[in-house]
Amino acid sequence: MPPRQRNPRALRKHVTTACTQCRDSKVKCDGETPTCSNCRNKGRLCCYQQRDDKRKVPVRVAVGLLARRVDSLVEYIRNAGLPVPKPDEHSHLVLKGVLDALELKCDDLAIEPTQVLGGTEDAPLANPMENAARTRQFASPTVRSDENGCVASQRTVAASPCLSAGNDTLEGTSHEILSRLVEDQPSTPEVARYGADRNKPVAFDPESDDEVTDQFSCRLGRLQRTHDGQLRYFGSLSNLTLLDALVGAIPPASVQKDTTMLLENANLDKEPDEGFERHLLELFFAWQDPSLYVIHPETFWKSRAQSKYEGKPNQYYSRALSDAMCALGAAYESKYHPEFVAFPRSLAEYFGDRAKLLLELEFDCPSVTTVQTLVLLSNHEAACTEDTRGWLYSGMAMRLSLDLGLHLEMSPYIENGTISHQDAEVRRMVFWGVYLNEQFWGFYLGRSPQSRIDAVTVQKPLWPDPLPSIKWKPYPNISPATHVSVPSSLLCRQWIGLYEIMLPLTDILYGCSEISKHALQQLTATTVDRLRSWRVDLSPELGIDKAYSSQSPLPHVLILHMQYHQFMIHCHRPYISKRYIQPQPPRGPGPKHARRMCVESAIAIVELLGLYERAYGFRRASICIIYYIFSATLILIFTTVPSRYGSHEKLLMNHLGTCFRALDEMSACFENAKRTSAFLRAIQQQWHVRRQNWATRERKRTFEDSRRDVTDTSRSLGVSADPPRFVCDELPLAMDEYGPSLDLGVDGLMAAGSLLDESSNIHSMDHNLCSVLFSEGVSGSLI
Repeated sequence: MPPRQRNPRALRKHVTTACTQCRDSKVKCDGETPTCSNCRNKGRLCCYQQRDDKRKVPVRVAVGLLARRVDSLVEYIRNAGLPVPKPDEHSHLVLKGVLDALELKCDDLAIEPTQVLGGTEDAPLANPMENAARTRQFASPTVRSDENGCVASQRTVAASPCLSAGNDTLEGTSHEILSRLVEDQPSTPEVARYGADRNKPVAFDPESDDEVTDQFSCRLGRLQRTHDGQLRYFGSLSNLTLLDALVGAIPPASVQKDTTMLLENANLDKEPDEGFERHLLELFFAWQDPSLYVIHPETFWKSRAQSKYEGKPNQYYSRALSDAMCALGAAYESKYHPEFVAFPRSLAEYFGDRAKLLLELEFDCPSVTTVQTLVLLSNHEAACTEDTRGWLYSGMAMRLSLDLGLHLEMSPYIENGTISHQDAEVRRMVFWGVYLNEQFWGFYLGRSPQSRIDAVTVQKPLWPDPLPSIKWKPYPNISPATHVSVPSSLLCRQWIGLYEIMLPLTDILYGCSEISKHALQQLTATTVDRLRSWRVDLSPELGIDKAYSSQSPLPHVLILHMQYHQFMIHCHRPYISKRYIQPQPPRGPGPKHARRMCVESAIAIVELLGLYERAYGFRRASICIIYYIFSATLILIFTTVPSRYGSHEKLLMNHLGTCFRALDEMSACFENAKRTSAFLRAIQQQWHVRRQNWATRERKRTFEDSRRDVTDTSRSLGVSADPPRFVCDELPLAMDEYGPSLDLGVDGLMAAGSLLDESSNIHSMDHNLCSVLFSEGVSGSLI
């Protein structure tokens, strides 16, 4: 059965879009060309509005062709050695907004109008991480290519009087230009670049790659803005760098987690009043921030005011960050504060638990404040003796900083307007603060943090600081105190330089056994020389003596010098042993020098503690000071146990008392100080018992050997003699064998006890322990 034929659809009598005259007269238009019947009968000019006429060239294609033409002309002008005129700032922003809305690119607009360029310089790409990859997509169903390769319109533009060359109206001029661009668009970039005739065949270079090939072969990663508005870093192997924006990215779940309900369920919904919260934040900035360079005070206070009181979301303030700061600031207040009852939790525990709960909600859309919160919580966990949690938080902060691209140099992104200069400086400060925090945790736990510093391209903090200067004063302080400018960027640079000097030695000296002793000693000597040079080259602003002559030294500076002396202990402590890692045959200064350097560095740390106590008191100390006290106290205990009450021992015992007094006072703020003090007292008692036991066995063995020798001699001579009541003639020889008394190199420490006192001390020690100490090269003055 043949298919039933359908009657052809009748032609429309009227068109859906009327001309301007018919629209004004509110009559139907038949749409005939070049003039509709109504305009022809009345002798009117027939034209159409460009914005409503469906027969026009599509806007996206037209603007794309214009942008491409502008780029070709700009490049032609540059090749001719002529300067390219720049648009004013308003025009630049308007054109850039239009191109961004249409998802198009124009390399000429990628440059800020205020940037001065020479006539022969190349304009930077809109995407700074893609070298020679200029991706533009003008695909549209309304544009096709003819047989000669020229772009033509799929629909011919009507040649109405309104579009004639002699017409001066805006619509006619724009449509004429677009029509000519469509007809004259070259098929290759070379034609537009050099002005060649489009009918002339273009030579094809088989060695050149197209833009897609250049883009696909790009090996470097770059930043991308995700659905949450944050900049994220993706490497080339992720394949996500092929588009400027992530497509098909699933935003966070539409059902927002009820933060209020979560806080209520955890019994953490009590909000502090403004005055008390600000008090805790001021305590944080005054005493804990000097060792943490991740928060700029002025930026934080400004962002907090905008977010909390003006209702403007800000990328440098979050509730979790504020609670983490309050947790560290609360350590300097009463454990159970009368103005804010959080029982059974302590004040610091309450804000710490609250910050951890809110932090979990931020992981879906992390930001710079998430990184800062992780750094602060790592220190909070260290204060609570939760070392594993602190180590994990520190590592998470570094991982997240890489995820957000904080390790990248932001100059190209500043040039193309992706990020502001101030935001780039804040990102720089946060990254290096995260780096310093991770390095501190590596030394604190004796582990290698394994940070890939070779992948970091962001420069170190600049000096002078481009950010507003930080003003610091003791808080709270009854007496009037003026604010002191803190050279934060300079301090951060010195911290980075100090860690860079120490890290190569630490990874080998304390983590690698497959190295020759000679090479290890050479590396240690080089590191010590670099550390001394670092201290000599310190700027006057970071000096201790000069600062203390006029005013109390900043806690920032005192902590920096404590770290230097602790690193000197780290360099020399393994070399205290006479045979452990000393090269054979002996080379270098030897174990005596190592012991002297350790003791001098420990005393230097104690002297810095004295300065800190007189200026601020131990109740206002940063948590990192506990670690420095730990290292210094171990050296002093090793030197003074058992106590011989000589002049130099009395001075060392006074220093030892300062360390324990500092830990006891800091125990009211930090549980870690309490744990450290208990550990040191335990090791002091253990070493004392072991040395006493060894002395008892050694005294008995020496007495028996001496009695046997005297008896044998008497028998051979036929003389009867009673055994001596006390024999120590061999002890001075033994002391000469193991070296003279320790030269401490400090005033008051050269008055060592007599050899008789030393020998009596050796007699009172445990035999096995003394043998071990002698074998390790410990002299009698240390035993």
